[in-house]
Amino acid sequence: MNRRERKNNLPLNFKEKSHARLSLYISIAVLILLLIFLRQVDSVLILKPAQEARKQADQLQAEKEAEEEEAASAATVTTVSVLAVGDNLYHSDLLESGESDTGDWNYDHVYDNLREKIQAADIAIVNQETILTSEHSAVSSYPSFATPTEVGDALVNAGFDVVASATNHVDDYGNDYIDETLNFWSSSYPDISLLGIHESQEDADTVTVREVNGIRIAFLNYTYGTNNVGYFDIEDYTIDTFEKETVATAVAKAKEVSDCVIFVAHWGTEYEAMPTEYEKQWAAYLLELGVDVVIGSHPHILQPYGILSDDSGNEMLIFYSLGNFVSGQEALDRLLGGIGEFTIQKTVQNGETTIEIVNPTVEPTVMHSDTGSGIYGPLLLSDYTDDLAASHDVVEEIGSDAFTVEKLEAKFEEIMSMNVTPSTGTDLLEVTYGTGSTMLDANGNTVTDTVSTTMEEYYASEDSSDSYDDSGDSYNSSYDDSDYGDDYSDVYYNIYYDDDYNDSDSGYDDYGY
Repeated sequence: MNRRERKNNLPLNFKEKSHARLSLYISIAVLILLLIFLRQVDSVLILKPAQEARKQADQLQAEKEAEEEEAASAATVTTVSVLAVGDNLYHSDLLESGESDTGDWNYDHVYDNLREKIQAADIAIVNQETILTSEHSAVSSYPSFATPTEVGDALVNAGFDVVASATNHVDDYGNDYIDETLNFWSSSYPDISLLGIHESQEDADTVTVREVNGIRIAFLNYTYGTNNVGYFDIEDYTIDTFEKETVATAVAKAKEVSDCVIFVAHWGTEYEAMPTEYEKQWAAYLLELGVDVVIGSHPHILQPYGILSDDSGNEMLIFYSLGNFVSGQEALDRLLGGIGEFTIQKTVQNGETTIEIVNPTVEPTVMHSDTGSGIYGPLLLSDYTDDLAASHDVVEEIGSDAFTVEKLEAKFEEIMSMNVTPSTGTDLLEVTYGTGSTMLDANGNTVTDTVSTTMEEYYASEDSSDSYDDSGDSYNSSYDDSDYGDDYSDVYYNIYYDDDYNDSDSGYDDYGY
């Protein structure tokens, strides 16, 4: 071994060992610092952003879940606007206004002034007082009505969706005309909801429902009776007539398949502004059954409206009568009608559904009739003027001072301010009608409705004293159908009217009066 090799193999001295140890420590320290640096870099560039991202994602998820929970518990509200009018009743002058030598009859003009308002509603309801016929030679007016189908066309063109037909005049000409009316609506306008008359038991047992804006609305229509009850051979299911158990069953069915039940009631006493006890007792019963809205017809004049409620929590909007919508009757209160409006509001929250009837109103209308200019049709009272009033046919009968905008407004306020005391009785729910204004209970006993106007009271009143002899022996030849409309046909509603009857007949005695 040479000298160089021996030197290289000598053990490290202390200094060299110290240098080596120091280098090791420095290397370890550098490595540690590098690891710390790299960890910091990793934390800043990777870990913290990842943590922030996870935190943000968790926060977003929490917010989303909170929003979904809030949305689930938030109320979803939908609405349907409803408009209703009273009796659509055509007398002779009105009928003539739509006639044509060519045979193309048309009555659209009658509804021109209110067409826009009617069509603006989601649902529009009218009481078609009389049956319809396509045979112009068969058309007739007071006392037994057969109205041309062109009036039905005009109602549809005006914007009506629901037509109530259970009235006292629906059997004026028997079953064949009812069938013709049913056929007209089903074949010409199958989308129109026809109420109150039926072609079969199955149809009578089926509830009419319309769905609008997600709200299912059931419609029922019943009449107190008819003018010719028992005279014609008409099936029991054909006309919906008030009977306690029948109505209860129908309402129960309606509630099962709908969110809201609207009941059109043909009831009351003609030309009486205060609802009768019969109306009030049926109203109380319908409230108990859970009906949401009642729309009354038949009195031919307005009656008050309002909200009824009971101790069970039931609440019901009721228009006791909306009066005449279109007619040829001539008296201030019979020319003053009303448009009932309200909103059905459906609220769904936490899986529960509630229905409210909100914003009910009645807006007065005037049935204008000017034979000289050939202008016929209802207008809003707010659009009516004294110049129009002065041109009205009724002025010839009652004078211009008796028919003014001011007097129409006063009559409307008078009726709407009447206080109707609800009834809790039920003794009139099962009555039927005999001759005159007599009501009979289930056992045939006379039931007195002290609020109703009797036949004697009516004919002794100022309204009719000019043409009826109180002795009952004679019928004044000055009478015509525009004076009274369907007065005696409704007071004596179960009397058959001979088509040959005219003013020359000796009097009522020949007809069972």
